[in-house]
Amino acid sequence: MIFIILSILFNAYVGVIFKYFGKWNIDSQTAIVVNYWVCVVTGCLFISEHPFTQSNITSDWLPWSIGIGILLISMFNIMSMASVRIGVTLTQAANKMSLAIPVFFSFYLYQEGLGLIKIVGLLCALIGVYFITVSDKVQSKNHNKNWWLLPLLFIGSGTIDTIMKFVETNFIKNNQSLNYYLIYCFAAAAIMGSLYLAKQIVMSNIKLNSQSLLAGILLGIPNYFSIYFLLKALQFKDLNSSSIIPINNIGILILVTIYGFIIFKEKLNMRNKLGLGLAACSILLLILGS
Repeated sequence: MIFIILSILFNAYVGVIFKYFGKWNIDSQTAIVVNYWVCVVTGCLFISEHPFTQSNITSDWLPWSIGIGILLISMFNIMSMASVRIGVTLTQAANKMSLAIPVFFSFYLYQEGLGLIKIVGLLCALIGVYFITVSDKVQSKNHNKNWWLLPLLFIGSGTIDTIMKFVETNFIKNNQSLNYYLIYCFAAAAIMGSLYLAKQIVMSNIKLNSQSLLAGILLGIPNYFSIYFLLKALQFKDLNSSSIIPINNIGILILVTIYGFIIFKEKLNMRNKLGLGLAACSILLLILGS
């Protein structure tokens, strides 16, 4: 259970750091690319050895790590685009409601049980996500022509969680291979992101600044452990993945929302408060249902 809590805490930290990007005048693209390189370095230091060996390059999880790396950098960019063109509210809703995808595949691939309590818990989780992210502010009319970003984000985010569980179940043999796999995921994301950033620098004359580099470092170290502890949590035998992934997503959303309310003085309407209550109840129900 400790790994679930640590995963929620590290992921919430990552979400909070993004809230400061606007205040610190951070170029998010630069910070995200630096973050992935820092993740690679963090992983190497964590295992205290060189991971880029012949045996790892020919391992059966390598294609999956490359796929996840491409998805990670792609989803970060899509989230950024959707937040600007559509609004943070709908973007966050699409991202967190993607928990429905890995939950569905958990039932289909791993024959995980689905009792009444778990069904109620999942419904509370989805409704809670909607109510937490719903805002009284009117969304930009721009979202009509950019609506396609939302299903793309929904499918992409859900696919990442689904593949993570699939790889953990079928290819991760021990803690060492878990770290190797993660390092290769982040390396793939870093390489793809660097190529895109280099193109942006050449085409748009973007200049790197020290604030963005520092932000990438502050983001990278916890980002590595946010996914590391999620994968460790998925190995927890007393809870199955159809409960762990929703609990993780809901827990992150609750912490980030509460932090925004206390620190940033973000206002919570009645629906937001109801959503927090439903989200909290969903976590209890998902634990009981497992």
